[in-house]
Amino acid sequence: LSAIRQAILRGDLVPGQRLLESDIAEQMGMSRAPVREALRQLETEGLVVSEPHRGSFVAELSTADLREIYTLRAALESLAVRIVTANASVEILARLRRAVADMAEAAREGDRARLAALDMDFHEMLCRAAGHSRLLDVWLSMTAQIRTFIDLTNTLYLPADEVVRLHTEVVEHVEDGRAEEAGRALARHILEVGERVCRGQDEPSPVPDSK
Repeated sequence: LSAIRQAILRGDLVPGQRLLESDIAEQMGMSRAPVREALRQLETEGLVVSEPHRGSFVAELSTADLREIYTLRAALESLAVRIVTANASVEILARLRRAVADMAEAAREGDRARLAALDMDFHEMLCRAAGHSRLLDVWLSMTAQIRTFIDLTNTLYLPADEVVRLHTEVVEHVEDGRAEEAGRALARHILEVGERVCRGQDEPSPVPDSK
């Protein structure tokens, strides 16, 4: 399962590509049964789609799919950051500050791929820190698709300094105990990025990778 998932996330298996159980089993030196089960699991994660009489394929994200994912992310993460703000420990505050510092460093160095990865890591950290297992399960299942999209496009949809500023704003709200403000700021950021991603589906990337 992990090997197939990583092949999709790395782009070795591209969106729309057909996944043949026999080929995957042969490449990985295993029987078809565990491959079949892995494909079922990846289907629940949204990374694979199964079509009757055609087989399994690497999932492709439509504009509608992306809009659904980002609006749900905004709702989930707004809740997560409110929970975190109400119960923020010294440890989680330090981790959030460190995360923003790492993002600022990546921005200064012009490392857009690292900044995009750190951006997603920041959001995952918040969802894990909320201690809400069902929220985290839903978040992980849909953001696997977003990570794939980011890895394949290697693109940020906001200027690097704006990404750092927005995340810094959220952390400052958390530090000051402003749960509602933190939730609104995070939701606003996610929805703005989501709209830019959706527009970017049919247009050149607004902020192309500098490498």
